[in-house]
Amino acid sequence: MNRNRKLFGVFVLLALFTASAVAQVATADLHVAVRDANGAVVKNATVTVRNTAQGLERSQTVNVDGEYAFRALPPGHYEVTVTAPSFAKAIAKDVVITVGQVAELPVKMDLATVTQEVTVSTEAEL
Repeated sequence: MNRNRKLFGVFVLLALFTASAVAQVATADLHVAVRDANGAVVKNATVTVRNTAQGLERSQTVNVDGEYAFRALPPGHYEVTVTAPSFAKAIAKDVVITVGQVAELPVKMDLATVTQEVTVSTEAEL
């Protein structure tokens, strides 16, 4: 019986060690803050991060503070694209994050220019 307890104790310690090792996977976080040209929060912005080497892509809508944190990203080179209604698309290329880093990426969005097209055609009345 005492031997079984010792074996169980060793098993528990081994399981805890393994879980701890798995939890320490090499990742990083990327915190994105979206503002307009005047520094005001841009609501309803969608942020997409794409790892350019692996093709990994995640998208999320910012919170009420215009922010979102992508957690547990593999380290590497990323392209970050931000879109929002009434704003021009913002793209940050070659954003590099390293193991264990909590990277901060402020994004400034400009108002979209309005392009309007009017087509006029005339037809003879019958």
